[in-house]
Amino acid sequence: MARRRHLAVVLGFALACLCLLPPTAAAAPFDDAVSLFQAKNYPAARAAFEQIATAEPNNAAACHYLGLILLKRGDSTALDDAMTWLEKAVKLEPGNATYLADFGGTSLQLANRNRSYGAATRGRDAMEKAIQLAPDNLDAREGLMQFYERAPWPLGSSAKAAAQLEEIRRRDPDRATALSVTAKANAKDYAAAFRICDTLLAQKPGDYMALYQYGRTASLSGENLERGLACLQKCLTLTPPGPASPQPTHAWHRLGVIQEKLHHRTEARAAYQNAIKLDPTNKPAADALAALAP
Repeated sequence: MARRRHLAVVLGFALACLCLLPPTAAAAPFDDAVSLFQAKNYPAARAAFEQIATAEPNNAAACHYLGLILLKRGDSTALDDAMTWLEKAVKLEPGNATYLADFGGTSLQLANRNRSYGAATRGRDAMEKAIQLAPDNLDAREGLMQFYERAPWPLGSSAKAAAQLEEIRRRDPDRATALSVTAKANAKDYAAAFRICDTLLAQKPGDYMALYQYGRTASLSGENLERGLACLQKCLTLTPPGPASPQPTHAWHRLGVIQEKLHHRTEARAAYQNAIKLDPTNKPAADALAALAP
């Protein structure tokens, strides 16, 4: 009897100690999967998150990460496969602004590819809801701005696009400038794009976004190539202002495009290789390198 009481006391103490332990062991697989994602080891991250999603079907974060990983694949079915997981994440946590913004942005990409009215309105509505929940979510505002800018009537609205741009400008002037330049360059109004960059660089010669956008515009237009090259080279000596800013991999890709236009094939190849080395999922750089004949 005394021995049984002793055993009960020992077991009770052991269980109490277990209850007091921090929940690091349970969180470890998820944290490890996130680390793989952040290290851009997407195949391993996908396998890890798939295991978590199988074991925990209601884990919205795992679903969200799986959607992001599938987007990185960049092939013809990546958008469709990613949407399955991004939509599930939103259904599990409909009040999560980040999940809504990523679901909305992917839906808008699908709408653009498939000319789908339904996907367009779902994407727009998700972005609008994301902004209501988190007014400072600039990714969602940028997605909405681009939607209203590009969508045909009655979905599109230049006034609504301008309103979103002004909201972005109030919160992040550099990002708004970059978006203004991008819009002008995409519309092939290259002179206006260069003017915006010149105005900003006259005030702040080391402005990362203005330097990058000047180089990008040069790579698209084939104009002012030497200056565009110098801007991107200077850009690579600076630190990107934020995670949403164009990264060195993007600057190297644009450098490669300009070097190609200048008929510097060896330099172009090296630039594309640098872009891919920094980010193996940089498909535009990989495609450009593949298209560059030996």
